[in-house]
Amino acid sequence: MGCRFPLLARLAALGLAAVSTARADDGLNLNDFGGVGLLQTPSARFADEGTFGGGLSSIKPYNQIQIFATPLPWLEAVFRYTDVIDRPYGPESFSGFQSYKDRSFGFKLRLVEESALWPQLAIGIQDFGGTGVFGGEYLVASRRWYDWDFSFGLGWGRLGEGGDLRNPLTQIAGRFDRDRTGTGTSTSTPGGSGVGRLFTGGTIGPFGGVQWRTPIDGLRLQLEYDGNDYSNERGTGSSVRQRIPVNIGADYAVSDGIHLGLGYERGERLSFRLSLRTNLETGRGPVKVLDPLPPAILTRAPESLGSPAPEAVAPAELQALTGRLATALSQQSFALSAFDLQPAGRAATIWLEQQRFRSATRVAGRAVRSATGVLPPWVDRITVVGIDGGVETWRITINRREFEKFGQFRGSPEEIRRTADLDPVQPDPGTADVQGLIKLPTWSWDTGPGFRQQIGGPDGFYFGQLLWRLTGDVRPTEHLTFSAALSFNLLNNFDDITLESNSQLPRVRSDIVDYLQQGQQAVSRLETNYIWSPASGVYARLSAGLFEDMYGGVAGELLWRPHFQRWAVGLDANVVQQRDYAVRFNFRDYRVATGHLNLYYDFPWYGLKAKLSAGRYLARDWGSTIEVAREFRSGATLGVFATFTDVPAKVFGEGSFDKGFFLNLPFDLVFPRSTRRSVNFLFRPLTRDGGQKVRDGIDLYNATDAGNGGRIVSDWADVVR
Repeated sequence: MGCRFPLLARLAALGLAAVSTARADDGLNLNDFGGVGLLQTPSARFADEGTFGGGLSSIKPYNQIQIFATPLPWLEAVFRYTDVIDRPYGPESFSGFQSYKDRSFGFKLRLVEESALWPQLAIGIQDFGGTGVFGGEYLVASRRWYDWDFSFGLGWGRLGEGGDLRNPLTQIAGRFDRDRTGTGTSTSTPGGSGVGRLFTGGTIGPFGGVQWRTPIDGLRLQLEYDGNDYSNERGTGSSVRQRIPVNIGADYAVSDGIHLGLGYERGERLSFRLSLRTNLETGRGPVKVLDPLPPAILTRAPESLGSPAPEAVAPAELQALTGRLATALSQQSFALSAFDLQPAGRAATIWLEQQRFRSATRVAGRAVRSATGVLPPWVDRITVVGIDGGVETWRITINRREFEKFGQFRGSPEEIRRTADLDPVQPDPGTADVQGLIKLPTWSWDTGPGFRQQIGGPDGFYFGQLLWRLTGDVRPTEHLTFSAALSFNLLNNFDDITLESNSQLPRVRSDIVDYLQQGQQAVSRLETNYIWSPASGVYARLSAGLFEDMYGGVAGELLWRPHFQRWAVGLDANVVQQRDYAVRFNFRDYRVATGHLNLYYDFPWYGLKAKLSAGRYLARDWGSTIEVAREFRSGATLGVFATFTDVPAKVFGEGSFDKGFFLNLPFDLVFPRSTRRSVNFLFRPLTRDGGQKVRDGIDLYNATDAGNGGRIVSDWADVVR
């Protein structure tokens, strides 16, 4: 697994953001497993929609790192990485003296929301699709009474080991009566799914407790009955003693984003918890004090309204208007690309490029503000066109009079929207009066520290590299760009990785260790991209070069994104060759052609987006990938993916199929200025060879996403900001 920044650095960044908020008690305690609950047990409570963060917990013999999120108001998801300190990872000849590590994923669904008559009810799975070491399922109810919050649940597996109640599901099907450690119920064998063990076992057990909000601001106390029988810790090999099944604890909210917890569990052990959290839905980052102020809206004199338009605009006047408009737009960090006046239609069209604002409506509004002080009074309608990568991505036409009314405190964004047009994009400026206003070639560069990492494995828990990156882009024409990225090693411990890949497939990704060890001074990327639009809503790309650390070649992509539709369809194809381990200019012998048909859909609820890809992957396997993501109002995106191909699970190896989650965080969540730049974080529990794609140039869907119709409508209030 690799990512640009290490996990702990990201958690620290969230912590810094949390420290900046005032202290408050949100009433939600994260338990030892990273989900909302008491200490060892879950509750039916959920964090606020959009909550995201990380946590640490420790109670001997288990230490955990957790990532948790509430992407939907009724869904909680937790990823855990557990260190079992009293169990070896494997034979000393295989893993030395390293302790056992376990990855697990859990989720919780709200079934019933609390009301005057009903408690809140939720169902959950504690360890899904993993080894099952901490496997348990539950049904739990929570009820609040003044400052007291009571929870009671029934647990299967680890959560109910201490009980002797008959599993009611055995009355439905005999398969629920089998031993959870029986054949087909464990995923410790590569190729297993673990679905067969869910809600199985002849007996279940109760658990529950209460949380009290004390008069001390931010402090809550917990008391719980733990339903686990620690003498039966399946799969851990740990010697765990439980004197009494009662745990007590305290949680203190240092701020909105930092919680500390202490507990006394099993009648003999102290526990510790730390959680850092933020909200991706409501968070907007610091005040953008470094942004330019919105230009004043200059209104036309009443007697000039309806003044006749000339039959044509004199070249000298057009040149002067263009110069003044370019100057006004540059004060907003906008670059004027083309300009057209249509006297017959009493209209003007402005094509511009910018990298400051993510919101297209904000860009359109500020461009119109700038234009009101420049355009002649006979112009009644102003069209602003956004250009990205040399192609149009959105068009917004605004009635100048309605905008002026807002400037006189007699209008509103809704009234501006009523007379505005959201027009289809066009292939190019066509017959615009003035074109090619951006002086080419242009170039940019950036430099700064970066990280690469490998988490987990028999050689050690964490391997990382601190490096220095140098990136640059050159744009010789409107549609053509060259980009490069160089990496220089500063410090790493990759030489300590000794385990070799045991993959039965072509080693398209699993030999990552060789790249980490030998490619420490690397030409990470050296590519060219040519992007154009052959028709309205149709985009095309040709790419060539060194696409990533492991592959280079040639590629192409075609995307059809119909105007204001929720769906889009694309096709990508490439021929790539595996790069040499030194990550310079040499190649290895492995060459492959891959390609996928991609279907995109934006759901009308919660900002949910889905992508389905079907085609050929790097190991020459055929299959499909499904991605589901939530885009929050802050601009952050959190999603999960899974890939299923014709590679049998036992051939694929541990994990059975490729899966993981990803997070995209806009930089303006932490910077005091707006920017369209962002950082991506991708996490795979395991790096295997099945179901692997190659990064082969600029992704057209993301490159044109500024024209997302749903986002333009939802962000319409930005038109006056």
